Amino acid sequence: MRRLALAALPALLAGRAHAHSFTAGADAYGAFLEGAGVIFGTPGLMLPLVALGLLVALWQIEGLLTAWPIFLGGQVAGMIAAPLVGPSAALLPISFGLVLGALAALVPLNRLGRAVPVLAGLMGLVVMLAGLEGHAWGELTIPIYLGLLFGANVAVSATAGIVRVCRETWPGEATRIGARIIASWVAAILVLYLAFALSGTPAA
Repeated sequence: MRRLALAALPALLAGRAHAHSFTAGADAYGAFLEGAGVIFGTPGLMLPLVALGLLVALWQIEGLLTAWPIFLGGQVAGMIAAPLVGPSAALLPISFGLVLGALAALVPLNRLGRAVPVLAGLMGLVVMLAGLEGHAWGELTIPIYLGLLFGANVAVSATAGIVRVCRETWPGEATRIGARIIASWVAAILVLYLAFALSGTPAA
């Protein structure tokens, strides 16, 4: 567990990072789509959310419902705190997603107990810190924030929902093993993505 936690430390050594830009003067729907597009179009945000979805669904069949309130609270906290962070925030979701993917792949999740909702809250926090990094309070419109919330919650709920349906349709250890394998792939991709980010080389 200590080794997994150390994976988050490279975020403190961030190299170049760029704030997400938004179109000035976009209408409400366009701004909403831009906010959602930041989540869906950024692997450094999307993949960590997929890792969280796998984690909560492997933890409990109804794991997302248990973790969701704290996940939402973390997102709101991240929106409030985002103007206070620097460029290193861009690496926080990648590093934390790597940890969650490794936990989902390797650790008996019943040992984590009530820590899983807390991890969900932390993921909500760091995703919004990264998604809004570089933007001051009041600089963006409400639809952009709603789009970010929509994108983050759809990413997690869709992943968790797919795992839940698979577990209910094909109950047994084979389904859990398959989900763990996918979690290990997500963690491996995030290792590579983190390495590219730290070296300043574009990942895609």
